[in-house]
Amino acid sequence: MRSNRWAILVSACWAGLAAGCADPVTFPEAFLPEAAQKAGAWRAWDADGDGRADVFAFAGDDSGGRVTQLGYDRNRDGACDERVRLDDLPISHCRHLVIILDGFGHELIKEYYDAGGLRMFHAPSRVICPYPAMSDLSLPDILDDQPARGMEAVYYDRKAGRRVGGTASYLLRRNKSYTRLLQYSGHPVMDVFGYLHPWRTFRKETKWVKQLFDRRRSQETIAYIGTSAAVGTLEGAEGQRRCLGRIERLVWQVLAETGGLTKVTLLADHGQGYVPSKRLPLEGLLAEKGWRVTGRLRGGNDVVTAPFGLISCARFATLQPGRLAADLAGIDGVELASFAAGDTVVVLAPDGQRAVISRRGERFRYEPIAGDPLELCEILPKIPADEAGYRDADALLTATARHRWPAPLQRLWRTHFGLVESPPDVICSLAGDVFYGSGYLASKVDIASAHGGLDRANSTTFIMSTAAPLPPVMRSRDIPRELSKLTGRPWPLGK
Repeated sequence: MRSNRWAILVSACWAGLAAGCADPVTFPEAFLPEAAQKAGAWRAWDADGDGRADVFAFAGDDSGGRVTQLGYDRNRDGACDERVRLDDLPISHCRHLVIILDGFGHELIKEYYDAGGLRMFHAPSRVICPYPAMSDLSLPDILDDQPARGMEAVYYDRKAGRRVGGTASYLLRRNKSYTRLLQYSGHPVMDVFGYLHPWRTFRKETKWVKQLFDRRRSQETIAYIGTSAAVGTLEGAEGQRRCLGRIERLVWQVLAETGGLTKVTLLADHGQGYVPSKRLPLEGLLAEKGWRVTGRLRGGNDVVTAPFGLISCARFATLQPGRLAADLAGIDGVELASFAAGDTVVVLAPDGQRAVISRRGERFRYEPIAGDPLELCEILPKIPADEAGYRDADALLTATARHRWPAPLQRLWRTHFGLVESPPDVICSLAGDVFYGSGYLASKVDIASAHGGLDRANSTTFIMSTAAPLPPVMRSRDIPRELSKLTGRPWPLGK
């Protein structure tokens, strides 16, 4: 009976996806360069399809190329006869549309912006997400919500003494309490269709977001578009640029139709690796080292894995975390392994490298025992420390935002203490050309990009707004505070 219910649900969702296949965004993709030149505009479009330019965008002389004015042809003569200065419209008088994309790296966004895209926004800020770099961990930070139960829909529950969750848990959003704070979030079944028809599904989501925005007429609308992850996973950076073009058309349409009386904030939950990768068969590799891969911990050689998504990290439950982490660090394709030891975190890397992370309030200490697994020994002497060697978290963030492992001390410590209700005993970050997860799903798709690891590409995403510039570097959990400052009201409003 249960399988029949899911079959009916999948069939219904597919029928909904197949219906209404018209282009979900009507704002024209092409602009009219001659009309723009005549009006002295940066861009000009024919939005009503009569063959003449009727919407114009003007870049400010001192804005660095950012669009600061919208223009309109009200008398339908093809010339701009009305202008709206966007920066003169206070956010208190405007609606706020927040679009959260699944999995876009900061460097890709910056490249797109520097090439002239998304120029209605202020320059993108660099955002460092939690580790592992995954949606169910980043979105609670972004939305100021409670921690997730586990790192994915499948995890080892220490209280229950077994691995819990699965496809049903995923479809029922049991690990996603944050969705109650979103005005739009596609049903998880959409993720399945995203991997079957990535571009078509993404287009449908943009249509639904626009329809919801038009229908709500509320001060704030927060939309999470999850199928952008499928486009990135299957098509890599090129697919994501295509998504950005779609989002850009949506934002232009919202701005044009509301006369600039909408401020738009665009961000993503985590980065992407942008490297084609293959599945790392950790089960077999661990078995070769004497481990018994199972669903419950009964003996010292037992290890429970939690494969679900296709991610560049792996999580384990074990009664011997130190031994397991050491064995993982010796596997080709594993870049770092970590485990909790008392109130510290031990980090291991290949060739016997080892270090210990300690926390005191919002200050952290790094003690290399052998080698320098996090490559911090040249950076840390430049950051002030107290007498015990602890350094401020904000100073560490600023100094390491572009490091191979951004903000590694805070993020690794939190991975094992407080990021989720049921943290793993051991976690490892994988090299860019391998991933771990569902063997079945991995056999069905070719992976152009994975995410999850501690490295810079996976860990670094973005936020940008049309309302005002945001701090150049921040954490995902800084976003609620910064958007509250930006809007002058609690964010999100639905909390």
